[in-house]
Amino acid sequence: MHARRSLAARGVSLLLALLGAAWLACVGGHVPPSTFQFFSIVPLTGPEEGGWKVAQVIVLLSRISPSFPVTATCDIEVGVPERNVNGLVSNALAQVAAAKAADEAARRVLRERQPTALACDQFRKHMQSILGDKDFGTIPGARVSGFLSGGVPRTTFP
Repeated sequence: MHARRSLAARGVSLLLALLGAAWLACVGGHVPPSTFQFFSIVPLTGPEEGGWKVAQVIVLLSRISPSFPVTATCDIEVGVPERNVNGLVSNALAQVAAAKAADEAARRVLRERQPTALACDQFRKHMQSILGDKDFGTIPGARVSGFLSGGVPRTTFP
């Protein structure tokens, strides 16, 4: 009887340890679309592709982990054309696409367990590939970088 309880206790302990490890490895959080406030810096003139608007956001990437915690503060500038091959790019579309790309990029970076010195660079690269790829991106022509444009109001997340 004692051996059976001991085996059950070890099983419960193992299950709790696995659940705890899985919880710590998960990436939580969601960047709301309203975080990305786009401002026109090159006005759209004429019916062709053109114009340019940007949003600047300071994002805090964080992963709670007893073995390899990560916290990195990243400056992100998302630039999108006012009009691209698909037509007009509304602020609402740009906000939703940027928020979804940021969420997925954060998941990827935090799973990669990058050192903090590389985390922001990788975050920008992943976000760029998700958002601006000409074949698969949600907004062809979009660019993701560190802060480049002056005079643009910045938001922070969280």
